[in-house]
Amino acid sequence: MLTGSRAVLLALFLVGAVSAALPAGAQDLPVIDPVETLDFDAPEAWAMKLYASVGLLTALGPIEARAPGSVELGIEVLSVPHLDREQRTVGFGGRKEEDLNRSPAWARGRVIFGLPRGFAATFAWAPPVRLDGVEASLVSAAIEKSLVARGPWSLGVRLFGQSGRVHGDLTCTAEDARAEPGSPGNAFGCEAPSDDVVTLDYAGIELTGGYAFEGPHAPRLHLSLAGQHFDLETRVRAQTFGFLDRTRLLANGETLSVAAGATWPLAGKLALSIEAFYSPLGVQRLGETSSGTDALFHLRAMLRYRVR
Repeated sequence: MLTGSRAVLLALFLVGAVSAALPAGAQDLPVIDPVETLDFDAPEAWAMKLYASVGLLTALGPIEARAPGSVELGIEVLSVPHLDREQRTVGFGGRKEEDLNRSPAWARGRVIFGLPRGFAATFAWAPPVRLDGVEASLVSAAIEKSLVARGPWSLGVRLFGQSGRVHGDLTCTAEDARAEPGSPGNAFGCEAPSDDVVTLDYAGIELTGGYAFEGPHAPRLHLSLAGQHFDLETRVRAQTFGFLDRTRLLANGETLSVAAGATWPLAGKLALSIEAFYSPLGVQRLGETSSGTDALFHLRAMLRYRVR
């Protein structure tokens, strides 16, 4: 345990570190820090679950019994849908347009280990590389088991989850801050680029069926149905109109998704998997009297290499 003097010194160090991290003069600004729990179909919640859904750790192939001790490496590329102006207008309950079209795709690495009794474990990581003002650090994992393998047919089940954060100037971009606060180009008073933090945590279960055509280079087809629970949060860290905005927006709920694709053996130990993903996402935009659906549809692909 810390002694009284050490605790005081530690507290002073932490306060000094936080103050030093703030922009010059920001230490004296008033702070607003409300916490709001959003409806799961609110515009801000829709945007969070859209980007969390893009990164769902699907099987991306049939679930088959792997040899214990086998190892497979993969590089996965996921397309990110381009949002129109209405879809980007999610801030302040659907009143503020956000700069959400940052990248058309992102990637992560996977490693899959074969375990005894038909089980396999998958670990995936998107490294913290900063692109266009946004940096993501996302760690995902899954445990799967082959249930049925009869001739060309297979059936398996997976449990999967993710813990991760995205940092970036999402609510106040550098372009916003260059305009006069309150002007048409900066109506929400951004005085500096923000450093917002979005939490994209989820857990889910997936059932995947597969069919393998005969032949050394024939594809293996798969169809997956999944349900997932999201725990989402946006922590605003912005300086606007002379105060520090530390608003926290919370959202949690469940979605369903379906994915279908194929895996083709390539030369040697390589294989290529391609998948189409669909998830109907509920949203009630400003001025609408009821919730509708603005679905996510995107493509993902993975190049696999069987180490052993």
